[in-house]
Amino acid sequence: MRKRYRKDIVVDRPVEEAFPLFTPKGEEDWVPGWKPDYFAPESGETRKDMLFATGAGAERTWWTCLDWEPEAHRVRYLRLTPDSRAAFVEVTCRARDARTTEVTVSYDVQALGEAGERYIAGMTDEAFAGMIGAWSALIGEMDRGRNPAKD
Repeated sequence: MRKRYRKDIVVDRPVEEAFPLFTPKGEEDWVPGWKPDYFAPESGETRKDMLFATGAGAERTWWTCLDWEPEAHRVRYLRLTPDSRAAFVEVTCRARDARTTEVTVSYDVQALGEAGERYIAGMTDEAFAGMIGAWSALIGEMDRGRNPAKD
């Protein structure tokens, strides 16, 4: 089973400030529970072919950056959760105006077994939209001085 998801959100900051928030290091500041283990480079600097992991147990997920285009405000990853699913994840940011950025997040998920089939069956378009839609609020909390990643 394979399924594609896509959601657009708006972030109230200029594109040059918004795009870094969607890198592994940048997400540490606003995604609750996001604490990657960086392998290459160990610094966690986003670049093509970087390798890092998130989660634990059956949800341990390995990530690599396939495309890194900071000048175009675009990044694309392959994430692999063994015995469950693989996904291509792409984030593209576009300036709406001098202070606002439109962000497109897409996941192309392929089941790799029964666990992946269950995951895809449970991840409806509405659930995906809700998950990604919450990102604007989390970034807004960070901008208001709260730390959603640590709360």
